[in-house]
Amino acid sequence: MPIVRKALLGGLAALFCVLSVGCVSLTQVPGTATPKPRADTLPLASPSAAPAADVVVQASAPLQLRVVSIGLDGAVSEYNQDMIDERGGFDPVELSTISWDTTIAGGLAGTDSTNTVYLYGHTWIDEAVFNGLKDLQPGAVASIDTAKGTLCYVAQKTLKLNKAEYKTNDELTNAIPNRLVLVSCYRPAGYDPGAATVQNIVVVLQLDQEKTNVGC
Repeated sequence: MPIVRKALLGGLAALFCVLSVGCVSLTQVPGTATPKPRADTLPLASPSAAPAADVVVQASAPLQLRVVSIGLDGAVSEYNQDMIDERGGFDPVELSTISWDTTIAGGLAGTDSTNTVYLYGHTWIDEAVFNGLKDLQPGAVASIDTAKGTLCYVAQKTLKLNKAEYKTNDELTNAIPNRLVLVSCYRPAGYDPGAATVQNIVVVLQLDQEKTNVGC
């Protein structure tokens, strides 16, 4: 997630094959002692390199979301309970806005996060921040910048759910450490832009420690 090289001893003679002159047998001369190297002239063994420690990014607010594979790069803003009450749910103010749900206990971005980070954004018939979610494939990498560092997440799956089902789906609502969930309205091709949407599109991602170690 090592290849051991074995040395073979062929009696008292070592046989070397040289391409240009054929095979040459190097044999010890009888009665001639082979000098032993002094201990102080032996090469020192190279110390084994210690494995690098995992990068630690303390849990804090997400500030920037990037998903290169769908051309997404946007700032993240807070969305609190007052805004939920005022706007009747998650309804980011602008089509370009990515909103972070601050009402989730422990829902911070970090290698020590204890819960899921939820980010919301619009899809629309014109340009909108989450229009590309439908094209996001499993294995795609997303990065979150925070004041403490950058974290790398890998997409696991994309779900299309009725809005009522989204609220009762254990996979999405359970407290799962180091998970990132991107949520938007789902608008299939030809959908009436004047009609209210009845489905959500949801992308589930999980923190990848190895990618976080080397950068994404």
